[in-house]
Amino acid sequence: MEMETFPRPDLSGSIKSEFDTADFGDERPVVRLQKIGSALGNAPAASIPNACEDWAATKGTYRFCDNENVDPKQILSAHGQAHCSRLRGADELLLVSDTTHLTFPSHPSKEGLGDVGTDEMDLEGAKVHTTIGVLPSTGWMTGILDQQVLLEDREKGEIHDPNGRGEPTYLESEREKWVRGDKRACGRLPEEVRPIFVHDRGADAFPVYRKIKSDLGDAGFVIRANQNRCIRTSPRQEAHLFDWSRELSERGQTAIHVQQGGDRESREAVLSVKSGTCELLPPKNDPNHETPVEVNVVRVDEIGREEDPIRWVLITTEPVGELKEVLAVIDYYRSRWTIEDWHKALKTGCKIEDRQLETWERMEVLLAICSTVAWKVLQLRELARGDRQASPERFLTEAEKAVLEQKYPELKGQGGKAHAISVAKVGGYLDRSSDPPPGWQTLWKGLKKVRTWAEGYKLHAESYG
Repeated sequence: MEMETFPRPDLSGSIKSEFDTADFGDERPVVRLQKIGSALGNAPAASIPNACEDWAATKGTYRFCDNENVDPKQILSAHGQAHCSRLRGADELLLVSDTTHLTFPSHPSKEGLGDVGTDEMDLEGAKVHTTIGVLPSTGWMTGILDQQVLLEDREKGEIHDPNGRGEPTYLESEREKWVRGDKRACGRLPEEVRPIFVHDRGADAFPVYRKIKSDLGDAGFVIRANQNRCIRTSPRQEAHLFDWSRELSERGQTAIHVQQGGDRESREAVLSVKSGTCELLPPKNDPNHETPVEVNVVRVDEIGREEDPIRWVLITTEPVGELKEVLAVIDYYRSRWTIEDWHKALKTGCKIEDRQLETWERMEVLLAICSTVAWKVLQLRELARGDRQASPERFLTEAEKAVLEQKYPELKGQGGKAHAISVAKVGGYLDRSSDPPPGWQTLWKGLKKVRTWAEGYKLHAESYG
């Protein structure tokens, strides 16, 4: 039996199609990119030699990352074009941005890194600020719209984006990444899709609010406040945001599931929600902004919890006159958890910080590929939460489906969701009625075991077939 009969699966479809429109001035690097994407998409956590499976493919991958004609911006641009094709029929898209730090303590010889640690912890690496698309109706991550690599030199007081193979772009401050990313991501959407930017407290800056409202058409935003800034309320009374929002009348209550993370245990949180409208006053020390910005505000306070309760003040363009509108704004902000999961997929699922490439120029090429692969890995989780009728062949080979159905005979004839849940059970998911849907890490662990079983099935067939 030929090995090609049982290829490892590309999660939820072929990753090769994500790179179809890449333009390096030569077709050969595009073909190599598709092969690398398939290899890493099939074995995201594997080293490059193990994922490529032979020396020729491994050597081709290293040459690709070192090719001066290969620009990581082109790799993400090709994925972006495929991303746009998935937005047909959508009228709104949440554009969620966040920054993660990549550190490389085990590779002291890596060149071209910046400062990412603190004064007490001198670490080298890169800050990666990414904007992803999330459908508000389903919570599904649709793809990557923008990615900025930020390298900081604290001694010189400089921060810059190496900008792929182009000239580096120096930023006045790290805060500039928000406006820069919003503009670029907005320009990569189909005209009929309205963007709603979702940012955490790092984006709480008056220029961000002003730029989105003045420069990005009908774009909206939901941004968590970090400052008890000066505001003006009706009738033209000045106040401070946190103090004023605390005194608003309660609109109602709601409950949300809080995911486990860091030292935080998962829990069901009961929230009191309030809303109002005010004007954000420009900073007195900023001569570039003189006109207030009118916004809506949603205040969220967790009820009955004394230790580290949820307390959000959300600044938004979206309507908040009715309780269902307020709850929609809260759901938009909660979509931030998707990008946190994507960061985990990039670091843990794709092992980006363990990659053995000596220069950041090469690493940035691999980062663009792994960023797309991490989106594919995260989609496996969505299959376990989504359409029951999705085909199991969307993420399982014939051999994997066969061994899974041998372990769980009741799966025969069922759809992709049931198969994905069974994959999660192999990875340790208990599937009790009270359990939340499985996470991507549990699913990935199960899928790796199923792959091992399928490989044994293949070897047995080759030996006795």
